Formats: sequence, structure tokens, C-alpha cells
Amino acid sequence: MDYQVKIKDYKPRRSASIRVKTTLPQVSAKVVQLLTETNDFLTSAGIKPTGPGFAIYYEVGTFLVDLEVGYPVGPEAEIEESERVKQSELPGGKAAMTLHKGPHSEMPAAHRAVHGWMGEHDVESTGGPTIEIFLTDLRELGEGEECEAESVWPAVVVTRADRRRQKRAT
Repeated sequence: MDYQVKIKDYKPRRSASIRVKTTLPQVSAKVVQLLTETNDFLTSAGIKPTGPGFAIYYEVGTFLVDLEVGYPVGPEAEIEESERVKQSELPGGKAAMTLHKGPHSEMPAAHRAVHGWMGEHDVESTGGPTIEIFLTDLRELGEGEECEAESVWPAVVVTRADRRRQKRAT
């Protein structure tokens, strides 16, 4: 797939989510499971998500993945945390992003495209975790069916004006 990468500004949003570690081969199935569990929790509490589901990838190793999955909620939502579902925040700020269209299991290709683009365009990562925002409800898809999701990499974006100011200061 030909990925078009651009810089986009995201607003921070309050959320309800579950953070777990899972194995790399189980990521897609685990994401769907956690979206379902978080949605069921919110429904039982009478809270409606204010946007699409997401996954935040804190660490991706060769075998284990540390991720958080959930939904954004409104600022007025009273979240009484459970043992698994916690109140959290979906981070905001500038990010390099691309749109993935294909099975969720192929999402790493989108992440590689954004990461590569950032290197080619001298855009630095903030060091924050990579985020997936699911524009398609993964809970409604069968294994291997196409989804739409954003691959989001928090970035330090330096404008031309910033570069000129930095040059003058040195």
C-alpha cells in the first residue's frame, strides 16, 4: 500500500482504557477483546464514547507488546474505575500520521511508513508511544477483513520560522 504521511494536530482527550501486555502474534485479537470489554464497561455505566477506539503502544518487543486500548469519553463522564478499566488520557499534540486501509494485522506496514518518512524528513519523535485510531469498528470485522485506522507518531515539528530563529540565535 502507498502510504501518504502528513503532520496533524491532535487534541488530548480523556478516555477509559485497559492496559495489558500480550504477545506479538496476539495483538489484533487482544485489541478487539479489549475494545469489547471497554465498550461493555462504558455501556453498563451509561457512558457513550466521544470518538473511535484506539490503541497506544508503549513498547513493542520481539515477543511482548505493552499496549493500552480504549475509547475517548467526554470531560463530564463519571468513570468509576474497575479492576481493569481505568480513566486515562489519549495524548494530544502534533504527530506524523498516515491512514491504513487493510487488515489490522498488516498495520505494522503503516507504522514503518510513518517512521521511515520521519527519518527522511528530519522529523523527530517526541519519544511518546505510537497510537492507532480505529476509524472502522474492529469489533464488527472478521479476521483479515479490511479496516481503516490512523497510525499516529507524536512528533517534534520545527517550522521554517523556528529554524530561522534558531540560526539567528547561534
